[in-house]
Amino acid sequence: MPAAQWTTKVQYTWLQERLPEYIQQSTGDKDFTCFWPSIHKYWFKTWPERKILFPDIPSDVPLTDEQTKQEGQAEKRRIVQLATWFRWRTNASKKNRSLKKEQTVFDAALLPKTRAKSVEEIYMGMVYEEQIKPLVEAEREAGNITTSGHRMALGRKFSKELLEDESDEVKEEVRKRYDEQIKGSKGKVDLLEDEGDDNDENDPDAIAKGIDELPIICQRFARLVKKKTQFIVSFMCAGPDPRHNQDIITLSCHPSETSSGRNFADLHPDEDHAFLGAYQEFAESIFCKPFPQYHYEPH
Repeated sequence: MPAAQWTTKVQYTWLQERLPEYIQQSTGDKDFTCFWPSIHKYWFKTWPERKILFPDIPSDVPLTDEQTKQEGQAEKRRIVQLATWFRWRTNASKKNRSLKKEQTVFDAALLPKTRAKSVEEIYMGMVYEEQIKPLVEAEREAGNITTSGHRMALGRKFSKELLEDESDEVKEEVRKRYDEQIKGSKGKVDLLEDEGDDNDENDPDAIAKGIDELPIICQRFARLVKKKTQFIVSFMCAGPDPRHNQDIITLSCHPSETSSGRNFADLHPDEDHAFLGAYQEFAESIFCKPFPQYHYEPH
């Protein structure tokens, strides 16, 4: 049976009401000394982990040492879960402008692929200003260059001819730079194209960081889609979280906002909550195999 969504509608509404304060703090002095204690106090008083773990034990009956330990561990996991919830929605908010320029774990995979430079191109980069540019300019002044493509072709031609006449020391330096370039490009995997590679991330800290940074990359992709198509997009993301004992978590990201600064979840919280629940069931049907059990230490 699929795991239930971790928040009830009442809890979800309560968290949404606290979100503006968190976003304000995250874009200001980032002082959460008052925010988190009040969140944790209200949450555990209203929805104690004890009732979830031991529903058949009356509240006036003391727990055993082992049960108390389990309760403490559950509260620690819940604190991490709450922090993840707020970070996700803050990273997805347009109000948090400072996050949009941050580097993420996804940036390297999204960089455009570049081809290796030839030895002539490497040499051209070394001597262009002093030796090649004057020759190209002379051809331009003589009226022999009519397009930028012709200019580039002449630059490569001069580079090849000059390199052939260079000393062995210069040729060796060019070859060294060429070999270093080829060596550095070997082993790189195009993560966007190679679905069958075995380079899945297995560091729990890196996975947790990636989960927290997903809204940032979703924001960037949403802006790209809007620019190219005039469409708006929302995202549903789900998967095992090492901070929650590999339980499946489901999170939504709605980058688009109305003129009053409200997104889909703000205007339609019931629908967003229902969609999250349905997507949770869908994710559980996909992630049905056992997951590696990582040891994650909360920071």
